[in-house]
Amino acid sequence: MLDLSVPKEPFEIALPYGLSVTVKPLTTAGMATAQAAARRAFEAIERQVRERREAGLQPDGLPDLSSDAERDGFYQAKLIRELAVRHVTDWTGVELEGGPAPPTPENIAAVIALYPVGERFFQEFTLRQVLLNAARKGSGPSAAGTSSPVEGPNTVEPAETPTSPAPAASY
Repeated sequence: MLDLSVPKEPFEIALPYGLSVTVKPLTTAGMATAQAAARRAFEAIERQVRERREAGLQPDGLPDLSSDAERDGFYQAKLIRELAVRHVTDWTGVELEGGPAPPTPENIAAVIALYPVGERFFQEFTLRQVLLNAARKGSGPSAAGTSSPVEGPNTVEPAETPTSPAPAASY
């Protein structure tokens, strides 16, 4: 069963490798803050790469951001890191030097960088919000228009149905 209520208290997320994290609920402000921090980190790396190239140096040790896929992946990784560092309050299943590791920003970033831990964290942490948004919006507009006869006249004309480009069947 899926509970679509908005959590007001910290909750747990099970992650790969037997890890479990306790997180503060995601809010609009929390997401906006994480996105802004990820964008700043991305822009700083982009600036470093550009400055090194302009100086005639190789951008050794910096990510290759030449393709859209690399850029998108790098930004996504930064966003996941920022969300985790800002929202994870506790965890179980993480050790350091034979004992439990404290959930410091550096430790959280190191764990979230592992695949598939970060990916699963992002999916589970944002899934509830995605489902809530979908439930609030209900179903999309109908092909017949946006209003029912009970609600009054259509605000949008019905969608046109093009003729099928498939050839007629021959028997």
